[in-house]
Amino acid sequence: MRIDRRVCAVVLVLASGACSGSGSSTQSGAPGGGATGGTSGGAAGGSSGTVGASGTSGAAGSSTAATGGTSGASGSGAGSGGTANAAGMAGNSTGPVGFCVLGAFSCPCDSGNACGAGLVCTNGTCCDAASGACSSPSSGTGGAGTGGSGSGAGGGSAASGGATACTPGVTGPVITDCGYPFASSNPLTNLTFSENEVLRAISPSGGAPLASVRLFFNDEHALTLGVHRVVVGSATTDYPVSPLVAVPSAQRLPQTGTNLLTGDQSGLDPSGRPMWPALFVTDTTADPNARSGDWQEGGTPWNPNVVFGTWKGAVRTVAAAGATITPDADPAKNNWNLTTGADPVPTGLMNQGFGAEVRWDLVLVPGHTYRIQIMVHDGDQNKTGGDVGEACVDFCAAQGCPTDSPACTDDSECTQIEGATCTNGCCI
Repeated sequence: MRIDRRVCAVVLVLASGACSGSGSSTQSGAPGGGATGGTSGGAAGGSSGTVGASGTSGAAGSSTAATGGTSGASGSGAGSGGTANAAGMAGNSTGPVGFCVLGAFSCPCDSGNACGAGLVCTNGTCCDAASGACSSPSSGTGGAGTGGSGSGAGGGSAASGGATACTPGVTGPVITDCGYPFASSNPLTNLTFSENEVLRAISPSGGAPLASVRLFFNDEHALTLGVHRVVVGSATTDYPVSPLVAVPSAQRLPQTGTNLLTGDQSGLDPSGRPMWPALFVTDTTADPNARSGDWQEGGTPWNPNVVFGTWKGAVRTVAAAGATITPDADPAKNNWNLTTGADPVPTGLMNQGFGAEVRWDLVLVPGHTYRIQIMVHDGDQNKTGGDVGEACVDFCAAQGCPTDSPACTDDSECTQIEGATCTNGCCI
């Protein structure tokens, strides 16, 4: 039996309003604390692709229930660099304990047994195609090497207190700027995001066996899906960005160009932010003010599972004065026509000509609260530092499938949704 879930699509232009009956904590605009122990399972070195990148916190104890105690202290250790491309997908990066993105390393395979670049589906799990490794994302592995082993003590039990239970399936109020900018010793917290309004709505739902986070984008230029070419002096290097084969179109596990996070060949804007649509996540169950997974705090950028509508690529040119981004030409306008298989567009959203849905399919821990941060670039890039928007929302994960994604055991049970397959127990 599926649990009834109260889920609302949040229109970002009305960001000050909370969803009715929200049971999750509202994030404040004040700076959050540092990374809490036990939330990172291993090194983020897989994102950088450089040998010798440090492996950050190792696996540590965490609370055993939504009302459990705080996490144990985290260990540390050195890890070696991971796969150069596809950060958060093939890069072996890790998220909070119990968190997975379908198609990512050590996570369940995506629809059609698909996995990210450099990975292969083996017995339902995405494993490294070269080594065959299928290690757990919470085991402390970083990139191609090993991260810290983690020496923290386990978290408290359900009776020990410390965290507040949330109402499963309930979405908190959206914060269009995620509580930034503010001055701190970390210069990233003081960067301005100039295009927050292009994130028209964020709708998370489900939890386990599957959750979905759906972003609805609309602007006067098409969504930037990634950097497909980097020019450094006279040298040109091309990277795959999924082509828009029709208007509108859809692409599962889209290729998002260079996902390197450092160096001339990175896929970043002049301010160091991912040019591709990226999701960042923090488990805030033990600390409602935690932001350790945010981009500003060095969180892992997770690539989307599917994109609908219209999009385009961009060229990154590196010179002595710095990097510049030149977007490709816009395709034909599609408005809010997102093609077959897209989720219903929430009513009342602004239409400026180019619409897209970007969706992440995840596994979350039921009863845990998550801070979800999404970052996207629009298609003109004429503002200093890059035309980029961010928005955050709190979500309490439920036991059940996402909205409009019935539970299933076989593909034959998903015929009511065109093109859907039974993936990790839900029709998507």
